[in-house]
Amino acid sequence: MEAPGKLLSSRLISLHKNGKWEKDDVVKLFNALVEQYNGRNEDFHTWVMKILHQVEIHKISVSDLTMNDNKIVNHVETKINEIKNTDEKTEKKLKDVVEEIQKQGNIDEEIMAEVTDIVSSVSKCLSDSTAPHLQGIKQHLFKICKAVQKKSKKKITPRVTQMVSWCILVLSKSSRLLQVLTGEGKSCIVAMFAAYQAMMGKTPDIISSSPVLAERDAEEWTAFYKELGITVDVNTNKSEDKELKKCYECQVVYGTTQDFAGDFLRQRFHRRDVRPKREFQCVIVDEVDSLMLDKGLEVVYLNSNIPLMESLNGILAEIWLIINQLKHLETGEILGPIQLFSKVLSEIINENKTIDQLSIVQIARDAEIMSIKSSMQMQENTTHVLKQLDNASVVQMVAFLTMFVRNFPEYFFKLYHELPDGNLQKLNDIGSTGKNNKPQISVLLLGNGKCRLVHYDEDSLVKSVGKIIKKCLSELTKEKNESCIPGLEDLINGKVQTWIENALQATKMTLGHEYILHGDGVAPVDYKCTGVVQNNMKWGEGLQQFLEMKHQTKLSNMSLITNFMSNVGLFKKYKNNVYGITGTLGDPTELDMLKKLYDGIDTCKIPSFRRRKLYELEGRVISEEDEWIRTVCNVVQDQVTSTVFRGPRAALVICETIKRAEMFHKTLADTISKHKLKLYVNNNMNNSTITDKIVQAGDVIIATNLAGRGTDLKVSESVNEAGGLFVVQTFLPLNIRVEQQAFGRTARQGSPGSAQLIMCSSHFSDSVKLVMSLNTSLTRLLSCLNQLTATLMLCGSIESEFEEEVNRYLTNHSSQTHGAMVSALTSLLNMNSFSFMESNLDKAKDARNTVVKIRLSGFLEKDIPKIISKEELFSEYLDVLDKVYEDDVFSDQRDVIVPCLHECWGLWLLMNFSEENFSKKSPSLLKEQLKVDLSIANQRFLSNLTPSSMVYYYIRSGNNLREKGRLVESIEMYSKALENGVSREIIPLYNRALATIMKKDTGYITQALADLEKADKEIDSYKSHLDQIHTIVKLSSQEQTSEGETLFTTQFRVKFLVVDLLQMNIRDAVPKLKRAESRGGNVTLTEKLTVFLAEDYIFWSPRVRKELPVELMHIRSLGLDTIFSLNTLFSLSGLLSKMLKQS
Repeated sequence: MEAPGKLLSSRLISLHKNGKWEKDDVVKLFNALVEQYNGRNEDFHTWVMKILHQVEIHKISVSDLTMNDNKIVNHVETKINEIKNTDEKTEKKLKDVVEEIQKQGNIDEEIMAEVTDIVSSVSKCLSDSTAPHLQGIKQHLFKICKAVQKKSKKKITPRVTQMVSWCILVLSKSSRLLQVLTGEGKSCIVAMFAAYQAMMGKTPDIISSSPVLAERDAEEWTAFYKELGITVDVNTNKSEDKELKKCYECQVVYGTTQDFAGDFLRQRFHRRDVRPKREFQCVIVDEVDSLMLDKGLEVVYLNSNIPLMESLNGILAEIWLIINQLKHLETGEILGPIQLFSKVLSEIINENKTIDQLSIVQIARDAEIMSIKSSMQMQENTTHVLKQLDNASVVQMVAFLTMFVRNFPEYFFKLYHELPDGNLQKLNDIGSTGKNNKPQISVLLLGNGKCRLVHYDEDSLVKSVGKIIKKCLSELTKEKNESCIPGLEDLINGKVQTWIENALQATKMTLGHEYILHGDGVAPVDYKCTGVVQNNMKWGEGLQQFLEMKHQTKLSNMSLITNFMSNVGLFKKYKNNVYGITGTLGDPTELDMLKKLYDGIDTCKIPSFRRRKLYELEGRVISEEDEWIRTVCNVVQDQVTSTVFRGPRAALVICETIKRAEMFHKTLADTISKHKLKLYVNNNMNNSTITDKIVQAGDVIIATNLAGRGTDLKVSESVNEAGGLFVVQTFLPLNIRVEQQAFGRTARQGSPGSAQLIMCSSHFSDSVKLVMSLNTSLTRLLSCLNQLTATLMLCGSIESEFEEEVNRYLTNHSSQTHGAMVSALTSLLNMNSFSFMESNLDKAKDARNTVVKIRLSGFLEKDIPKIISKEELFSEYLDVLDKVYEDDVFSDQRDVIVPCLHECWGLWLLMNFSEENFSKKSPSLLKEQLKVDLSIANQRFLSNLTPSSMVYYYIRSGNNLREKGRLVESIEMYSKALENGVSREIIPLYNRALATIMKKDTGYITQALADLEKADKEIDSYKSHLDQIHTIVKLSSQEQTSEGETLFTTQFRVKFLVVDLLQMNIRDAVPKLKRAESRGGNVTLTEKLTVFLAEDYIFWSPRVRKELPVELMHIRSLGLDTIFSLNTLFSLSGLLSKMLKQS
């Protein structure tokens, strides 16, 4: 424990720096306390520090302790107790609240006069059971307040500030956003206003920032709504259509943007009967800043089962394998995958049409790679010549390149070899640097004909890897697509660069930071804003799949986005009936953006109902991570340990990521007892022991932003007496609002509390670091650091001097010792208030705010127009979809056409709505192009043709026709699928065999037999493809996996099992067909559902049993909707006919 004198110095300095007291006022208070100590039977240091502690935790200002003659009151301790008791019992009067609001100038005086009249009239009657004299809005508010009194959780009476908030919302003629500070009863205001809207015949939707908060509030206020005869439900965690429909038939519905948007898409896009009659009449948004600003660009989409996307997993696996072969050097270079030197040269030669084969042969001969005799035998074949380099030494490769550049001087090669420590050493430069725009190729030569390309930035790396991937796939995707709708090759060529970029991104992402492992896969974490694990969200463009490969979880297929709704699009559906409440509306820049985005929206800040007592300690920025960890742990330990002037407090440590929270939890476990240390980082876990229990003295909660917005921690009386909950935020928040939300967990409802930022500068985002560096002069920084060092040394000596003078005065009460003590205190305060330069904390916050402004600028100018344009295109597609459902001409094949149309639309959007296209084409042009292309697609459907090179339309259509007994047309469709042949042929072959056997035409057995035998071979090919993906992912994984079989391996084992079962089914049928064919007989057919492929699945392991139905449903979605078994029928006439034909 620190010495009493040192502790006293720190309390006085804190009152000046953190309590914002002027230096003279601190001295004046200290003088008064010295006089009032008056020989008490108590240690002087302890008594003064107790007084200073009370001044701090109750946010007492100098004016509170000053008399009319500007002197400190005679009995400071008594006055503080009076202030404390008054604060605890007194709420602000209606007049004071109204005056504070009017000073903002956001609401005209007439409305505020009406607010005053309504609240004043209703407040007078709240002790009565009825108030028949009240009419209109007053009567509604009275009924609502009485329901709150009777049925709210704590049987509270709405406060003046809550009634004023309600009135402002009710009297607003258009959208209105309110700032109501944390702990001031936002959920009560929301429920009261929703009840009024329901009374007026509207159906208000209440949107929360997380399902946890939506479910909590709906449950808490159900009894209140029931008292008023209003039905209420919550739309989260409902999967059945009947459940959702019943929910949306209620007057008030709580939920999240994901659920409201998702249910609209289920109704409008998937045509599920979940909210048929509910309109977008009125929305009340809790934590409105988070949903409109931080998540304004968030888009919800429902997964569409697109068979095409599974075929891309092999390509993603190849990309992942190559990306994991890269080597990042400490010096900044990136080494590409190990390649044959001949392949690199072949790529260069193929790109330059002026390089002829004869020249390459000559170069190989001149470099002594080949003899003259072999040169002639090669007949000038470039590929064979380059093959001679496959085992070449470094010397031979250098010799070849030297000759190559001599013949083709437009090239320039930088050659390296590898040092024992893995870094590069320059070997040679081949070529002249004089020519502009000369292709420069950097190569690390490894010997034995191997090399690695050297890249200096990720852009060149991505292009290089893209070439490798495209070359690997060029032989696999030789499709011809003359349609307006993109096909598989179009998709690969258009997206391979994005996939490579996302594979690189996946290698940089960290478990417990941006994502966690949850269930069978990977779940994103909204670590920047809410800390919520987003169980129902997935990353797009391959990023999700690369992370699944990284950890060998179950591998999902990429999504083809066919339906979507953004938060902006959702809120705009409510037009001028958007109402929001939050503890943090944001700065003027953010408010201006909201007003531009949502026409007619107004804002207002509601005063707190009591004086807020948040005591914010000076923040710290620490450069070294180890020191940052020690500092946070020491600060927490100090706060939860009792001192001579206070008891132990409780602490909330908010971390940026789950991983860092777990690190602090582990580190603090050395000093904090296990039952006092709690971890709150995952909304998938039961956190009731934290959120529902009272926080006691000595408790330490380690959390992410999950404990920020919306979390209401109740603290014990002893904790409040000691100073309330201490919050330490260990990172630079995304914006000022996230920071305020975290600090809003303490000092709630007039209780004391303090908070501090302690950050590590190495954790700042790259954009913040860049802005900070641009604003810093190195010379000035070094100069100030030197001055600061000298000042710190001086400060230490002055602090010691003050301690000595206090002790001297306590020993000898004289005017001389008193004067020396005051003089030393003044010097100490002066020294600690002197600032040589802007603090690193201020610089970091300024840089953060600059980044926020840049982001908001792009939000309005670029992101929002793009989202609106995309949603307009989706709306156009929905109109086309409506016509397909309404037009009888599609009725026969509608169930087939609709999923194929979705697929076509998704492919069209993916390829046409890129950054490049959006900048080149106006939204109106894109819309016209979509209309034309969809019209052409529908015409092709009517002609029984697929609109793209995808074959799934033909398979689905063939199945549909087979079920209707139209077997000739069905067989034609399967044949068309086989003609296009850009995907696995197993299913169309199997289905055509089925239809052929059902039809029983002449020669049907021979035809069916040929199809099944070919399908059998195709299965062998497909199993080889699966094995390749499995092997690649296993080889490329750099993550340590737990013992036993991974989820990824189990999934692929089941995939193998399913195709094995299908192959067994085929191999059971083939001999029966051969027997029937040889005897001139027939076969009988038994049809079964696909699920009966695995009739004895109950005998397999639990993990296999869990995965098997998923894979069976998957192959059904690919078009294998029926399996069959055969029995041979003997036919004497058939046998005789066959024998006669043979003779």
